[in-house]
Amino acid sequence: MLLEEFEPVKAVIEPGMARKEEKADICSTLILTFSGQVVEQVRQMDGVHEGGALKNLNGRHPWYIYEKDGCKVAVGLALVGAPMAVGQLEEYKALGFENFIIFGTCGVLDKNIAADKLILPSAALRDEGTSYHYAPPSDEISYEPALLSTMEKILDKYQIQHIRTKTWTTDAFYRETAAKVKRRKASGAEVVEMEAASIMAWSRFREAKVYQFFYTADYVDHHQEEWDPRREERKLNPMTFFEIAFTIAKELQVS
Repeated sequence: MLLEEFEPVKAVIEPGMARKEEKADICSTLILTFSGQVVEQVRQMDGVHEGGALKNLNGRHPWYIYEKDGCKVAVGLALVGAPMAVGQLEEYKALGFENFIIFGTCGVLDKNIAADKLILPSAALRDEGTSYHYAPPSDEISYEPALLSTMEKILDKYQIQHIRTKTWTTDAFYRETAAKVKRRKASGAEVVEMEAASIMAWSRFREAKVYQFFYTADYVDHHQEEWDPRREERKLNPMTFFEIAFTIAKELQVS
């Protein structure tokens, strides 16, 4: 099968070949969020300036430099979907960023998990394609234990409640059938999203320091075969989770 052709060798096109902007402002930590609202709010803050941008056929994707309490980070928008998210990470790492803090929403497969809960993905079911080009074939992949432990210790230090669980990474969010949801739950997954398995595989392959978390949003109910957006239950401003990401960045700076 094509997805069994993992080859840990140099590729014809390497990320370092991407065009680089002159005078780009690079710092050690990059916070990537899938929330355009968060990026826009950060962009409008006093003292924030554009640090540079990635470019592709979809357009120009800038990052912004945010500094507070002596901690300087870059903040950018992560593109939805495993191929684009990992493609961005490849280019950001080639530019010189070292720590990657990534966050966004996830759906839940277990109704007992309320909205706006912070999730640490300990492993991911690989129901996508990108991860198979960065890691040998398997049904799931685990988060790098040392990185997961670092992030969990930071959350515990600041008494930030979180749930550590397995996630289901899928390319096809319009094909989350009731039977698939039931099988993924049986395999231990409690949440679903579109990038984590690929990001975990990329992190291991490139030996990159990635700190990823989710916050819960909609509910995929396989019992009733219904989708519940749970919009009324989602009370927290996404900036709450940006502040958590920034707290992680500050701790990484002093560690």
